[in-house]
Amino acid sequence: MKVTEELLNEMKQDSNFSDGIIMPDGDYRLIQDGGHMEALMELLPYTSDEIFKMVPEDDSPLFWMIEKTGCVITDYNSTVGMDMTPEQEQVFQALVAHGFISSEYFNLSKQRKKIHEQEEQKEKKEQ
Repeated sequence: MKVTEELLNEMKQDSNFSDGIIMPDGDYRLIQDGGHMEALMELLPYTSDEIFKMVPEDDSPLFWMIEKTGCVITDYNSTVGMDMTPEQEQVFQALVAHGFISSEYFNLSKQRKKIHEQEEQKEKKEQ
């Protein structure tokens, strides 16, 4: 759904409007059932078993999926993602301004870069 002022004002009554994902194009998807991980897995063209086999052993499946999908996950207390697109930033700011989520943003970009570097080093040692 596209986030508009009208929608945000309408949703003030819905206490669960904070749990969602912001797609790279700024589309906001509420999480109705399940959690953030399930919502992200639905975006990938693989089964959950296939996804978990792709995630490196020492990596976080949730963070891996955030990186792969380019999505930002939101809940009331904090928001987690990579460097946001301008569209994601706009939706994030609107949700904060209307009090649905806090302004706490955890950018995983540096953490993900470090994970990739560690994987490369591990591969070099195994050769």
